[in-house]
Amino acid sequence: SSSSSSSSSSSSTNTIIETPDTEVILKEILNSKPTVYILLASMVRFMAGFTIAAWKAPLFLDLFPEQAVSFSVDNALIIAMAGSASTLLGGIAADKLAAAASPPSASSLASRLNIQTNATNSSYSSLPSSSSFPTLNAAQSRLLVPIVGTLLAAPLWALTVYANSFNSASSALLLEYLVAECWFGPAQAALYAALPNPNLRASTQGVFSLLTAVGNLAPVAVGALISTSGLWGFSANTPIRDALLWTVTPAYILSAALFALAAAELGSTEKNLLKS
Repeated sequence: SSSSSSSSSSSSTNTIIETPDTEVILKEILNSKPTVYILLASMVRFMAGFTIAAWKAPLFLDLFPEQAVSFSVDNALIIAMAGSASTLLGGIAADKLAAAASPPSASSLASRLNIQTNATNSSYSSLPSSSSFPTLNAAQSRLLVPIVGTLLAAPLWALTVYANSFNSASSALLLEYLVAECWFGPAQAALYAALPNPNLRASTQGVFSLLTAVGNLAPVAVGALISTSGLWGFSANTPIRDALLWTVTPAYILSAALFALAAAELGSTEKNLLKS
């Protein structure tokens, strides 16, 4: 008995807990289409936001040099009040939309819990069929907030850039912040819901955070466009108005489109689970 106990203890000490390496984790994250679309949408959205943050002051000083002090005050108030309100209200709106959406299907719940669908059909047989629920699920409903907010931000930024007066430009910027900054919380909530493996949330958050570094390349590109050398020799001496219009506005539209693709993929993923 002593030999068996010693052998069992030695085997337990020799047990090695294997953890997946970085390549395996990244492959699992990137194999999820809705996850990839949300990450790409967030990256493009970071590009638009960082470009505005870096270049709105030079823009206003170029357009309205006599209003430097007024812009400093207005900008601080817009960021503190409109930006914060948008972030808070966006999260509240997303949660309300998610609460009103269809609950997860039995197959979806079984998949996320790594339980065989056949074994849980009897447990969930009392649930109504998916056809009796609204079209959008909770994750899709949350993505409506960044989709709509980002789309609305595009024309408001164009109005800011091409306003004829300082007051008009400041008002448009205020409205732009109110609709644009609502995206962050809902996008992260949808990102976690899109993950096929909940244990990858921390790793996915790391990838999400890395996208901020990529987003910071956009202000650098704008600086090159308005310089005498241009961006790789292309479009040198671009007026700051044009540079900011034709970089930020398309970025907003592209980001909204990618969020919409993510929402569509989230819906098709659940339909595939129901068919399986």
